[in-house]
Amino acid sequence: MKTIPSVLKILLILGLLYSAITVEAQQTEALFLHIDRDKYIAGEEIWFSIYLTDCNKRTLSSLSLLTYVELLNPWNRPVSQTRIRIYEGRGDGNFTLPDTISSGTYTVWAYTNRMKDYLPDNCFMQDIEVVNPFGNEEFRRKMAQGQIMNSMRTNGGSVISLIADTIFGRREKVIIKLGNSSGNREQISDYQMSISVAPAELNTSLHDIKEFLPDFQARQLQLSYGNNNPSKYNYESNGHFLSGKVRYRQSNVSDSSGYLFMSTQGKVAEFRYAETDSNGRFTFILPVDDKQRNLILQPQFTDNNMILEIEPSFSWSLPSSRSFNETLSGSDLDLFSELSFNYQTAKIYGINPYKEPEVKDESNLKKRRFYGIPEMEIILDDYIKLPTMQEVFYELVTGVIIRQRKSGYDMRITNPLTGVYYDDSPLVMIDGVIINDLAVLMNLDPETVEKVEVVKTPYLIGDLILHGIVNIITAAGNFSNITMPEYAVILPYRVVDTPNVISLPDYSDEKTRLSRKPDFRNTLYWNPSARTDKNGHAEISFWTSDLPGTYTISIQAISGTGELISIHKSFRVR
Repeated sequence: MKTIPSVLKILLILGLLYSAITVEAQQTEALFLHIDRDKYIAGEEIWFSIYLTDCNKRTLSSLSLLTYVELLNPWNRPVSQTRIRIYEGRGDGNFTLPDTISSGTYTVWAYTNRMKDYLPDNCFMQDIEVVNPFGNEEFRRKMAQGQIMNSMRTNGGSVISLIADTIFGRREKVIIKLGNSSGNREQISDYQMSISVAPAELNTSLHDIKEFLPDFQARQLQLSYGNNNPSKYNYESNGHFLSGKVRYRQSNVSDSSGYLFMSTQGKVAEFRYAETDSNGRFTFILPVDDKQRNLILQPQFTDNNMILEIEPSFSWSLPSSRSFNETLSGSDLDLFSELSFNYQTAKIYGINPYKEPEVKDESNLKKRRFYGIPEMEIILDDYIKLPTMQEVFYELVTGVIIRQRKSGYDMRITNPLTGVYYDDSPLVMIDGVIINDLAVLMNLDPETVEKVEVVKTPYLIGDLILHGIVNIITAAGNFSNITMPEYAVILPYRVVDTPNVISLPDYSDEKTRLSRKPDFRNTLYWNPSARTDKNGHAEISFWTSDLPGTYTISIQAISGTGELISIHKSFRVR
């Protein structure tokens, strides 16, 4: 039996390694946003649905857990910004247009964290027109620069078809039926869709997923192919990256060593840590949820000369553009005047364009401290009242010693296995907030303290070893009346925003249908997350308004195998 020469083995191994690196470099994603329409009045809602795809598989992607969406003004400066959670490649959200913005061309700009490597051009961009009827009459028209991906409207080549009548009365129910048009059961697939219905003149220049996304995917693969350079930005597959840099007040030198700690104010302690690199950079990974947190960042050891600089999560690489003033044509003025009248009428009658998102009741959820069940829990109401926290620890918290030195207080915990005090101090918290200066703890009024929780055995979290944990929990649980040191950063933060839900009328009740309250919706219907059943069928229904005219049903969809669908159908309301 012949053996493979050693040199050949080495070349084979190198070839496999290069192949693996190339595949990793080619792993990339592209996204598409379906927007409800392309013309708005200042103060209205912009609704959008997100499709995030894997460029290699051409199917919905699970590489990123969130998408960054911004609204840029005619000078390409952000007006609104939001982070949207992505679940298995899909997400949805909305912007509320400020009622003070000027008239002009605005751009919906969207990308993932990984796409920041190739910004500003390689992302999703869609221009829309916004008019403020109470501003000046000039319209600031944007001339885009750089690469633009065009999208042509088409209904051809689809294996699903849309069935709907073409003429309806006012406040009449419209039923849309979607089904497999090929007759081949092997082509039946699960389609995820978004559906918008608006006056035909408000839906003339929006991108179609079928034409836009393949071009975007191809360009992303071309950019990543053979690019073996390390990426500055990674996929947010396990959480949201909160990054920054450590500097010193008296110099421009960055810190290149040590840990940074992150804690969250509250009765249930949360804790994360990050290690600075040689340039003083650090990154925390946050869970992707809509919970509002007061994040407190500080170094492991006290250092009043240290400054923590938090980087914004939205990109600074904004697309370039030129804009100019123009006067809208008579037909455009008539169109926007009608939109404005409809919008103002809804405001006068108190018709809310959306429903507030449901507030999750987490009162019955059992929340878990990061350190689990403490080895010692001292509830102060179970004991006689003691005048100082030093006496509380001396009398009640066994195995924990606090000593007063010239430099301040010092705390040590006894190792329960050896009976010897650790050389290093434990992690000390008040209401989940890390305390480096123990004088803060000693000055705490025991009357305000509910309990003391202690973990005595070494606690390992990642590469970090904590030699015990002491968490003092007050009755209020809000870390009140305590001033944080200068080196700490307090950052109110929500990782993703919860999308609103569009408010749509239901005229199935005769009394509601005959109501004199006007219905002048500029967006007749919006559904960001429709889906076909196992047989490839779906049925969607909505009600027409009091506005006659021609409307366009716009459907964007993707199948489980990556087939892209764009369908447009018109109907009239008499």
